[in-house]
Amino acid sequence: MSEAEILLEYHGQIDLKVVELLLKKLRKSNAFASLNKTVYKRVYSIVVECLENICKNSVYIPSAGTRINSHISVTIKNDKIFIASGNPVPEDAKESLASKINKVNSLDEAALRDLFEHKINSDYVKGENGAGLGFISMALKSGNKISYSFGPLSKGFLFFEIRISLNKYNMRKLVIEKTSSSPQVILDPEKKVYMISGESRPPDVRAFYDQILSWLQEFSLFLASSGNNEEPVVFNFNFEYFNSSSGKLILDICKVLAGLRLKGINIIVKWVHEKEDGDMLEAGKEISKIVKFPFEYVESE
Repeated sequence: MSEAEILLEYHGQIDLKVVELLLKKLRKSNAFASLNKTVYKRVYSIVVECLENICKNSVYIPSAGTRINSHISVTIKNDKIFIASGNPVPEDAKESLASKINKVNSLDEAALRDLFEHKINSDYVKGENGAGLGFISMALKSGNKISYSFGPLSKGFLFFEIRISLNKYNMRKLVIEKTSSSPQVILDPEKKVYMISGESRPPDVRAFYDQILSWLQEFSLFLASSGNNEEPVVFNFNFEYFNSSSGKLILDICKVLAGLRLKGINIIVKWVHEKEDGDMLEAGKEISKIVKFPFEYVESE
């Protein structure tokens, strides 16, 4: 088991000036700078939320005679990044904090995004401190649940700690529901599902496929960073029909996949077609010929 690599560790008082110093220190960490761009931004965002949470909610405990130190740490171990923070809070804040985190932990990604949109568009209420937006953002950025605990301090006060992790080689998924004129898209690295299926003649073909091409650019960086080129990445194309405008963008997608293959990534393209649909089979063969990438042809029932 590898040793943990510390990107940031601090115990002490945290105010806005300290926040700037800590973020600067994190950015100067070689291990942090070496993360791929997507993970770099996600870690940075979570750390900012943790620090802002401490600034907003940390309290002075009179009976302690001095301020109780807060803390934050960012470490990497076994391809996981762990972020932890803690600060003193009033005991009567426990119910509200626990309720917000429990709600965030109970929701899937789609529901979290809906909640985030609702919160960010709601009218500001004095004293709400973002109404849990920071916790929602942490969960969305990490893709994981937030672990938390409350430890005893002086009477009327608790030490509130949160812990969250994310993969060092992290990659968001892209899911687009099928409509009567556009295909279903599932691009999910965690579940290893890469599929585009259905009829393709969306009203705005460029806008529809640009989001897929953008995802593929991000995915290319993810594959290069992870260094795992042995396990095959299987893309399934299962079109009932696509118009000529869609065909051009599908070709562009296959060009990207062919480029990844040339870089040594183990990419497999499966072109699914109905047994009697010779035209769709020929369309796949033509695209394969143009991009110089041999497809696997699969007959569907």
